[in-house]
Amino acid sequence: MDDYPLLPILAPQEALRVISSSPHSKAQKLLVASLITQARIFTFRYPKSKADILTIDVSHFLNHRINTRLVNSIGEELAAQISLFTPDLVLTAPSSGNFIALATAAYLPNIPDVIYTPKGMPLGQESAYQIQSHSYTHGKKVLLSVAPDCLPVNSKVAICDDFLDTGRTIKELMDIVSLARAQTISAFFVIEKPFGGREALVKAGIPNEAIVSLVKIDSLRPGKIKLEGYDYWFELTRK
Repeated sequence: MDDYPLLPILAPQEALRVISSSPHSKAQKLLVASLITQARIFTFRYPKSKADILTIDVSHFLNHRINTRLVNSIGEELAAQISLFTPDLVLTAPSSGNFIALATAAYLPNIPDVIYTPKGMPLGQESAYQIQSHSYTHGKKVLLSVAPDCLPVNSKVAICDDFLDTGRTIKELMDIVSLARAQTISAFFVIEKPFGGREALVKAGIPNEAIVSLVKIDSLRPGKIKLEGYDYWFELTRK
């Protein structure tokens, strides 16, 4: 990631004024304001890992305590961007993507159903499409499953998650779609990190224009964040 050494760092109050006067959408402004005032960036070492990584904590508004107005606004704007792909279903991994998937599906013209992939065999099922996935939250491998009768052959599927990171989780969900002989037609996210996820998904077969994220992070460091579309580092309130 670039360090952008020549860019000024804005304190939270000044950053909020800059965001308010920016040309960005309502949901983008609400999301960026939430990142500045409620997110936290810190160095963390996952269990069994040998390297420290930068982690962004959005638990106060996006994936633990959920800001209902923010998620509703995010869903409306993501739906406007992916509606032209006309998905039959929205697929997401538990549990952070569930809220975004539902909020977005509710604003799509055909209001498609949402499938989340439970860990292990779905209740009452004797068979399932299953993929082994690495859980970054828990630092271990989990088995993600989809019941065959929930994901019909030839379905057009949009895959959703809260973050686009390395693209690994989305590629695993794409494998489930392939097992069902369905088609991944789009992938959409709230926040895109600068860790090569978009490039990985393009390489896996999703067109760049079908990969949608509401806010893109150019760079992040403990205590500050650089977002696409802003010529500043934003200092975070939470340390």
